Amino acid sequence: MLLVEDELLLGSLSLRCLESQSGIEAVWAEDGEKGLELAWSWEPDVILLDLILPGISGVELLRRYRSWGGTAKVIAITGMDLKRIQETVFSLGVDLILQKPVHWEELFELIRLHGGGLKRVCRDLLLEMGAKESHKGFSQAVECAALLGEKKCALLKEAYIEVASRQGTGPGCVAKNVERLAKDLHKGGTPFYYRLTGKKAEEPSLTAREFLDLLSQAARIPL
Repeated sequence: MLLVEDELLLGSLSLRCLESQSGIEAVWAEDGEKGLELAWSWEPDVILLDLILPGISGVELLRRYRSWGGTAKVIAITGMDLKRIQETVFSLGVDLILQKPVHWEELFELIRLHGGGLKRVCRDLLLEMGAKESHKGFSQAVECAALLGEKKCALLKEAYIEVASRQGTGPGCVAKNVERLAKDLHKGGTPFYYRLTGKKAEEPSLTAREFLDLLSQAARIPL
């Protein structure tokens, strides 16, 4: 992700906070011109943009970036009155506005969601639980959990249909594979799995819905 912030102390601290989070690769620009250059050349998934900058403002940076076809998710940060500016910045292509001071845990979650990092985190969690990428339900569980976590699908059935369409299979196959993965992980019983689920070996395994909800929630909230 790209951080565009002109206050040196705040920018430095923000960069350290971002880099401390697993799965977030960040670069920092100290002014609008450099921010625009990096937004175009570095192609970040997410731009964390202060709207008040020296040189070209965050608003002008956003206008030029979108006019060039830039597609990154943009999270704007400002100390200004949101009611006065939100219509303008939303019309220019900002995806979300946060008011200073920023709540970091909320921001980390938003970056993961908007940056498409949720699938990667779900994958890492499954590996830590002892799942094998060769398992038929592995990639399908990752895709379903990400869709539910990003709220792109409200119903589990919708997630199954979407993933089945992407992978050229049937929703029923996706459902069976995810359910089998949940049962296999319970049977394998790694310490991390039991810690994450709160389950014991003698208890029934999670249902597919419980398993995917747990996976998406764990991916959104750093452990």
